[in-house]
Amino acid sequence: MASVSQVRTYLAYWFQLGKPVVFNRSQTQCLPHPIFQGNRLSPAFEQCWQAITQNTADCYLQGTDQTVADLLAAEWEITECARCSMPIPMPVSIVNASACPCNDLPNWPNDEIPQPRMGVSDESCLQDIRKRLSIAGASRDRLQSTYERSPGLPQKTTDKTQSTTQDATKAAGS
Repeated sequence: MASVSQVRTYLAYWFQLGKPVVFNRSQTQCLPHPIFQGNRLSPAFEQCWQAITQNTADCYLQGTDQTVADLLAAEWEITECARCSMPIPMPVSIVNASACPCNDLPNWPNDEIPQPRMGVSDESCLQDIRKRLSIAGASRDRLQSTYERSPGLPQKTTDKTQSTTQDATKAAGS
């Protein structure tokens, strides 16, 4: 059974490619814009979702045969399309004979444009980068310390060695 969260994600991905939800009885469509507000689904998406939840048996993603009510039933799950890696409905018990909603998109899949995705938290991403940099810096410091203490590596020259060399040069010159 697809969870409500999976169905919402499924719709958000397809909305990014311009696929609306069709309400069969009223012959209306819902395609929210924008889909995201920061790392969250937008109020426009939430408004569309409210309309969908009031008519789950009457609405479906354009290009599919399954209603939203079907997707929320135990017989369906959301999985990846083998052709384009986008989320698609798949019956739990039998192999899916229906086509992916991408079948009527003439320019899809298209590896030259960004793939649809869920919203991203900039703060969370930056914290992950900061954490990785911190770990990398600590590793670099440990490696440098180990390198400096390794036996058999050339040691830095000291002032005493330089002054001995200079004394020998002066003595040879006089």
